[in-house]
Amino acid sequence: MRGGSGAGKTTLAHVLVRFLDYAGSYRLGSVEASSLDPRDVRRLVGLVEQRPWLFDEDLRQNLIFARDTATDEELLDVLERVGLRDWVEERGGLDARVGERGALVSGGQAQRLALARAMLADFPVLVLDEPTANVDPDRADALLQDLLAAAGGRTVLLIAHTGAPTELVDRVVTLEPERVVAAVQPD
Repeated sequence: MRGGSGAGKTTLAHVLVRFLDYAGSYRLGSVEASSLDPRDVRRLVGLVEQRPWLFDEDLRQNLIFARDTATDEELLDVLERVGLRDWVEERGGLDARVGERGALVSGGQAQRLALARAMLADFPVLVLDEPTANVDPDRADALLQDLLAAAGGRTVLLIAHTGAPTELVDRVVTLEPERVVAAVQPD
């Protein structure tokens, strides 16, 4: 899904994980999402935000937040799938710190860590909200390709200002901001 600033992309992402209520219809399978407990929706639909929150802890703690029973090998496996295993090993392993709000990682690494968390949580549906917003433009397409490949068989809704290369997506939806026209009557 693509659209300019203010078109409602992030608002839609928040509706899909039931952070916000909505009017109209949104179904998960045959069930209207508004009839489900929002926590149940968030077990099915995971959101990887534009600026993912990273805790001032080590990599392990930032990942097991998604699944506290994950073993170190499972963590390293998911890091391999998102293209970070070598980077993690170069930094000393899962005990490496990420810094306050992820200050010790790049924007692309933060996105990959957030995707790894979402994959550990095993959401069948992933919403990636502007995953390349904090990445150098020359690396954006490669990161998108890596993120979408790592998502495996999951359904992925990719939200971006400019969209993605057409070979990476099945369908493109463009959101337009609502246009409100006001008529002013002269006195």
